[in-house]
Amino acid sequence: MRRRAIVILLVAVGFAGYVFYGLMTEEPVKVGASRLVRIGGQVLVEGEVRNTGDASGPVEVEVRYFDSKGHMLAEDAVSVGTLQKNVSTRFKSPPRELDGVADFSIYLNHGKNPYGN
Repeated sequence: MRRRAIVILLVAVGFAGYVFYGLMTEEPVKVGASRLVRIGGQVLVEGEVRNTGDASGPVEVEVRYFDSKGHMLAEDAVSVGTLQKNVSTRFKSPPRELDGVADFSIYLNHGKNPYGN
C-alpha cells in the first residue's frame, strides 16, 4: 500500500508541475511596470507591454479605473498593434478627468479566439 501512495504522490506532483508550466507559458504577452499618473485634475495609466513568445497578433490594452470602494469609474482601450518576438513597447491611456480614482486594472485583449468568442 505504501508503494502505491508514493506512485500516486509522484503522479500528482508531476501533474501539478505540468499545469504550472502550462500556465506560465500560455500567455507570452505580459504587462511590465505600470503606474497611475495624475496631472492636475486628470489621470492616466502608462506602462510597458512585452512579448516573451512568438510574434503576436494585434494587442489591445484595456485599462479600468476604480474608486476606493472598488466601483469601476471608467474604461479605456489602447491599441499597441502587433508585437514581434522579444519586443517591448510602451503604452499610455488617454488623460481623463475622473474624481476619486484610487486604483486601476489592466487587461490584455488579443481579439476573438478560434471559436469566435
